[in-house]
Amino acid sequence: MVSVVLFAWLSACGGEEPAPPAPPAPVAPPPVAVPVPVAAPVAAPSGPYTPDELALAAYEKSKAAAADARPNPKAGDPAAIAAGKALYAKCVTCHGASGAGDGIAGAALPQKPAQFNWKERWDATTIGTKHWIVSNGVSGTAMAPLGLTEDQAWEVLSYIDAELRSK
Repeated sequence: MVSVVLFAWLSACGGEEPAPPAPPAPVAPPPVAVPVPVAAPVAAPSGPYTPDELALAAYEKSKAAAADARPNPKAGDPAAIAAGKALYAKCVTCHGASGAGDGIAGAALPQKPAQFNWKERWDATTIGTKHWIVSNGVSGTAMAPLGLTEDQAWEVLSYIDAELRSK
């Protein structure tokens, strides 16, 4: 009878050893920082001249307007060069008489004007892009549109190319 009572008592208590505690839930590893892909920078024109973001934006706008591929129809034309020399008077205040970017107003600007006699800088952009810049200006800089006709802009560039830039 003692065994029946003991059996009943053990049955009432569960009679079995308690189950081992469940293992802790796995902890997720901390999130890994995934580098965010950065857009490739706009390719800068070749040469030691490194354009700033404002110049790059102007270059991209000229490309979007398909201006960068345009040749100068007045290149080497003596009449166009002479007309361009007279029109260059609008440019002297900032770019200087020799095209060194050392005009009176240019010296006071936070961003120095283009130096036409700096061969690498001149060669860093196409003549079509230069025409677009002369015609449209460079947003965010003192280079404003000059109000020249298309032919006048080509004439100024013909003068600069023939007389001011270092070859």
